[in-house]
Amino acid sequence: MRHAPMLGRCVLLAMTTLSACAATTPPGLGSSRLGGSGPASGASASGSFLVGQYAASRFDFPSAAAAMQDALIADPRAASGLAGETFLLELLAGNAGTASALATAVPGDPLAQLLLAGSAARGGHWHEALRRYQSIPTPDGLTAVMKPLLVAWALKGAGQTNAALSALQVQSNSPGLRTVFALHTALIADQANLVPTAAQNYGIVQGSLQAPNLRLAQLLASWDARTGNMAGADQVLDSLTPDLAMAMTVPALKKRVMTVPVPNAVDGLAEVYVNLAAAFQDEADNGMQRGARARAQQTVLILLQLALQMRPDLTEARLLLSDVIDTGRNASVALAPLQRIGPSDPLYPLAALRSSVLLARLGQKEEARQKLTDLAAAYPTSPEPQLALGDLLRDQSDYLDAAAAYSKALALLPPNDPAGWLVYYDRGIAYDQGGDWAKALPDLQTALKLSPGQPYVLNYLGYSWAVKRQHIAQARTMIEQALQAVPNDGAIVDSLGFVLLQQGQAQAAVTTLTKAVNLEPDDPTINAHLGDAYAAAGDHLQAVFQWRRALQLGADPSLASALLAKLQIKQTAAAPAANN
Repeated sequence: MRHAPMLGRCVLLAMTTLSACAATTPPGLGSSRLGGSGPASGASASGSFLVGQYAASRFDFPSAAAAMQDALIADPRAASGLAGETFLLELLAGNAGTASALATAVPGDPLAQLLLAGSAARGGHWHEALRRYQSIPTPDGLTAVMKPLLVAWALKGAGQTNAALSALQVQSNSPGLRTVFALHTALIADQANLVPTAAQNYGIVQGSLQAPNLRLAQLLASWDARTGNMAGADQVLDSLTPDLAMAMTVPALKKRVMTVPVPNAVDGLAEVYVNLAAAFQDEADNGMQRGARARAQQTVLILLQLALQMRPDLTEARLLLSDVIDTGRNASVALAPLQRIGPSDPLYPLAALRSSVLLARLGQKEEARQKLTDLAAAYPTSPEPQLALGDLLRDQSDYLDAAAAYSKALALLPPNDPAGWLVYYDRGIAYDQGGDWAKALPDLQTALKLSPGQPYVLNYLGYSWAVKRQHIAQARTMIEQALQAVPNDGAIVDSLGFVLLQQGQAQAAVTTLTKAVNLEPDDPTINAHLGDAYAAAGDHLQAVFQWRRALQLGADPSLASALLAKLQIKQTAAAPAANN
């Protein structure tokens, strides 16, 4: 079958994009979880409690927190059991004020101490903040990494810069942690105008990564610019431009390059949280099992909300928060953090691109289209808004307008851009799905020329030829080449089975298509193809079963019509036999 995903342009800002330290994830982060408490007591509150638990499982923390508050009202006797759960959900919902009010009810919770310390720091009460940070237990894992960083920034806020730097120096040689501690040493020294110390530690950070990511690029470029190295600052920010979405942010970032990105100790605390959230999410994305990953994501969300408590305008935290919330497939909640990012923000293009995807998923397709149209007008030299618009229109089956958007994007792409093959591929699909194979074929062939061996292009072109009963031998060769690259892709396995069926190898087709169904059991097209293979092999009972299953799985109108016709033929053929 044709494998036509929107490849690579759903602006999901991965942690390696936002983190200043994600490439050096501290050891043992996966073993620690912040927060949480036991289940509620009080039967009269159980309904609201269950509603809250369900909402939380979908990352709808505002609804979950509201339900827990309802449970407290319904049964005040359950307050002792619900206090910790409600506090945690209010924090996850971003309601720092309400969470702070509840924090006093859970004095032994380290999260409560972090939140109250943050409130003290924002109020300028640095000695109180320091006391609370120092009181947090230091087990192995996340807290062991985070506590010295927070203590150092509280010391800086209290005017004890030397003590702050000393607190970080003790940790600077820990395996896997050198970069994160060097970064915060540099930021503290930068604020204190200790140029040699700042320069040395920014150098350590820059030398530890092959290429700076978004947040790190801002920090390093600002330092270069403020110390007279404008060429170096431009070079750092220009390193972001290979990513088309990131490239949209670079001109505005250059205009603000002389601004200190972390100007005070409160913002330094926010930086700790967002850096560690990024590192923790990076670990969650790389090999954690499902349950551990879910717990890790909750920790990431907590850290991001703590960052936003300290610095509500920290756009990187908002982008990341939206991304992580959306892993719960809750587009409306994921959209909320983005709505406070305005057009004057240098990172607004990233928020707008992400918002358009979420709006489309919420059914607000006109709003999504308008946001991308406005973005294209505001960034007329960038191909990215046109690419995103093309994806949106193709998803809405508006194929001709999608092809036109891809054409505009192609006109804006630099010559030999690595992304070029993908745009030709997408435009070819749009032409094909719009019924214009004569235009689709050259685009698909161009995509393959620009990216030889690209499995999805090989599969799409090979399968398309097989459907049209053209170049069957070449189509099979292309599909087999695609399978060498991605052997367990159900769509491509299906394509091979379909070609085998076209070549009269019914039993081989049954075997191959059975594997495809095992890989993609809920795909109606693959199930229908398996039914065709069974029919060709003479197993009419299994054929009817697979065709009916394809219908039950929601076959599109064209496929459904063909399946009903096949079932009618089988039913008609079976009737005389039944009468005999």
